Amino acid sequence: MHQIFSFIVSLLPLALIILFIRYCFRPLPLKKGLPPSPGEMKKISANTPILKKLGMNTEDYYYDSDFLYQQRDGETLCKVPLENIIRIKVTGTKVSNRRVWLVRYVTGSYRTEREFRVLNNYSLFNRDFAGFLAAVREANPAAEVQEMTLGRL
Repeated sequence: MHQIFSFIVSLLPLALIILFIRYCFRPLPLKKGLPPSPGEMKKISANTPILKKLGMNTEDYYYDSDFLYQQRDGETLCKVPLENIIRIKVTGTKVSNRRVWLVRYVTGSYRTEREFRVLNNYSLFNRDFAGFLAAVREANPAAEVQEMTLGRL
């Protein structure tokens, strides 16, 4: 009896570690909120003042019900239809404890692939990045869109 009890006690930490890892990599319960109207743009990128002073990460990214916008100093540089986005995945790069996400899309008649790197702004009170992922899934069901998990924030 003592051997069975000691065996179970020795497996308990392993079971807790497995449950903790499983908890960290399960999809988050995403509250999308109301989708944006065609004229309303919602910001999905985080501000990084230090990187902007160094001349990096000078673009901001917004989306509405139809398009993804790349803007710099209030001027729209690129406007991509959500149905042209083919892949959204997390990269290994982390800035200010936030992951950089890769947004790949096709453009033109030759279907040339291009990409953006977006530092997400997902937080407890700002769920716009989750809404963007849901809007892309709705606009292009064939797009590869990774789920947001605690490990991918």
